[in-house]
Amino acid sequence: MLLVYAVAIGLLVGFATRGHLSALANVHIRFWPIALAGLFFQALLFSSPVAASVGSLGPVLYVASTALVMLSLIANYKQPGFWLIIAGAFLNFTAIVANGGYMPASAAAVTALQGTAVLPTTAYTNSAIASSSTTLAFLGDIFVLPRPMPLANVFSIGDVLIGAGGAWFVIATMHGKAASLTRAVGEQASRTPATRANSA
Repeated sequence: MLLVYAVAIGLLVGFATRGHLSALANVHIRFWPIALAGLFFQALLFSSPVAASVGSLGPVLYVASTALVMLSLIANYKQPGFWLIIAGAFLNFTAIVANGGYMPASAAAVTALQGTAVLPTTAYTNSAIASSSTTLAFLGDIFVLPRPMPLANVFSIGDVLIGAGGAWFVIATMHGKAASLTRAVGEQASRTPATRANSA
């Protein structure tokens, strides 16, 4: 949810510095359908009745879909800000894998959010309240975006990096510094004659 705020900030800064919104429509993101499929699968995984019936397969499916999203991010590492997004995603992924497919959430942060350190569901969720046995708890959701702010939630260091990278990407793209679809097609076309010549 923090990413929504980051994108909004990126848009505001982009407009304030005379960037162009239209540039975002022309950006070239490699393997974006894979990332979208992974995120859609996670949304389905956490929805009812799937979350209520997935059982022990939940953590495995969550880790697998997260890995899929990460691979698509890595494929775009040359895009502005993506190294921060990848770093943040890697920190989150590390915490999740280290804790058996669950993202640890600080009891203090969860209490600050909703008044009690109890997750608001009995079905499968990707979060678990951190305890003394939690591994790498500092990489978990230790911060809180409190109510009554929109999209109030707990978030991690990794989420902060992802948000910073997302804002950077939006600003840079609005100023024409991201790899665009037009540029990618042009580069592919410029390589085609040489490829044909070599094959001949």
